[in-house]
Order: sequence, then C-alpha cells, then structure tokens
Amino acid sequence: MQVYPQITFHRIKRSSWVQDYVAERLLKLERYAEGITSSHVTLAREQSKHHKGNRYSVMVEVRIPPHHDLAVKKQKEIRHIQSELAALINLAFGAIERQLKRTAALRH
Repeated sequence: MQVYPQITFHRIKRSSWVQDYVAERLLKLERYAEGITSSHVTLAREQSKHHKGNRYSVMVEVRIPPHHDLAVKKQKEIRHIQSELAALINLAFGAIERQLKRTAALRH
C-alpha cells in the first residue's frame, strides 16, 4: 500500500485491538489489487437503542489507479461490541475484496 491507511472512529471508543485488526485486513487487500493508493475505514455507532442493541457500521473506501474508487458500507445491530464488531468488519472487508477482484479482472 503506497499511503498509510486512515482509520476513523465515530461515537466508538478507540481501541488498539480494533485498529490492529483493521490495519491487518487492509494490508491483505494488496493480494487482490496491486497499487492501492489510498484506503480509509470508518467505524461508527449509528443510533442508540439499548433494548435492541446499537447499530454499528463499517465503511471501507479504497482507491486504485487509474480512476477506480471503491466503497462498501455494512451495518448491523450489535449487543456485545467485543465479540460482534470483528464479524461486522469481516463482512465489510469481504465485500470490498470481491469488488477489488472484479476491478482487477477488468484492468487485465
């Protein structure tokens, strides 16, 4: 990856395990498309409904040359952030990986 990835937290307490996990997943994206010029991940708590759990979202944005901007946003209601946030992150990264594979196939 040519530029250091950005990780943004909105209404979520910043924790090292989340930052490390997201950074690890971002590094793995190079397998699917070489030359990623920028990447940005936003983790956010959307609303507060304590009886149903809180709605969280993960948005992954990636730019690859020449002019491909890819973005994915996944949302889910989460009751236990420690155990369920990683699954939501995996959903978002799975979707962006599929987009990168399709875009890389079109480029070749």
